[in-house]
Amino acid sequence: MVNWRGVALGVLSGLLAVGSAARADVIFGGNARAFGMGGAGIAVVDRSERSSLLNPAALALFNRRIKLEYPHVGLHASGIPFDKAYDHLLKNPSANDAVDLARDFGKRNSNYGASLGWGLRIAHMDAHVDGQAQVRVLPNAALQTWANTANGDVTKLTGAERADMIGAAIYALPEAGVAERISPEGSPIRVEGGLRVRLERAIYSHYIVSSSNILNNTAATPAPELNGGTTITKDGIGGDVGFLVHPANHKGVSGALVVFNAVEPNFRFTGTDQNGNPVKYDLQPRSVSVGSAWEGGQFLGVFDVVDLTRAYSNVQARMGGEYTTKGVSLRAGYNSGTGFTAGIGWGWLQLAFGNRADLQVTSTLRF
Repeated sequence: MVNWRGVALGVLSGLLAVGSAARADVIFGGNARAFGMGGAGIAVVDRSERSSLLNPAALALFNRRIKLEYPHVGLHASGIPFDKAYDHLLKNPSANDAVDLARDFGKRNSNYGASLGWGLRIAHMDAHVDGQAQVRVLPNAALQTWANTANGDVTKLTGAERADMIGAAIYALPEAGVAERISPEGSPIRVEGGLRVRLERAIYSHYIVSSSNILNNTAATPAPELNGGTTITKDGIGGDVGFLVHPANHKGVSGALVVFNAVEPNFRFTGTDQNGNPVKYDLQPRSVSVGSAWEGGQFLGVFDVVDLTRAYSNVQARMGGEYTTKGVSLRAGYNSGTGFTAGIGWGWLQLAFGNRADLQVTSTLRF
């Protein structure tokens, strides 16, 4: 007999080990079920909180009880190892930390980020606190050459080295969702509709590190768009709309439509690029996605077409599957934009790993 709990723990250990690589995402809780299946899952008919964060219409599937949801955490690192990335992220990056970033991560363009959230469900409504942050490290060619060949010797700096550290964060305090069935009672096909509204704050920052900063270990310079400050902050209201169509017995084929930021929070910032030219960033544009799912017994298959409006990047195809036995769910998937993913579920433990799997249905922070 297969020891599925042993398999679960073995896979978990493997995922965490791979997560120390220089390019990876690890998701715990929250939307980990979908992330393990390539990021697809807006059409999953699921009575847990694991799909309502993707599609607010899924709230209408729940019973009328009150439930405190498990916290969810997402960690992302691209081009740099996890441990170094989060040493910087958790140290509250500053002008001085920007110089350390340039030294540590000057070999190539890289980025890292995190998402955190927690919520409470009351019948067909929920409330969450949620936040995401990302930092991009952009060394120029001279700095990349120095970082790759000089072994940290500052006497080999040429004076042309430069790195841009661009960071953005968005947090919602709070966000609230509500959903109900909109099809006639007794219909063999059920249709649910849902809405999620967020009161949000966006924060943007940009530091420039020169070869002089690295040589003398001095603080980086705030970019011109900060006007002598350290951040630019904006407040806004965002809203998502979702629909879910499925058989009344919850088995078989289902479909979904989600409009992320149907109400846009207008988080648009005018920044500068590595050459000092003006560039506009829209951190949360409107995006439309559709999806389908098939459920039968122990198997689940999902397929989503994400960002039909190309608000974040090219349209993505996301697909995956799940096999559940003895309380353990094994998941795998593929995302045309980011590659393969895998995941595991065992009671409250929900974990996913991917080679740059998006932290949300679409890339929530676009810059």
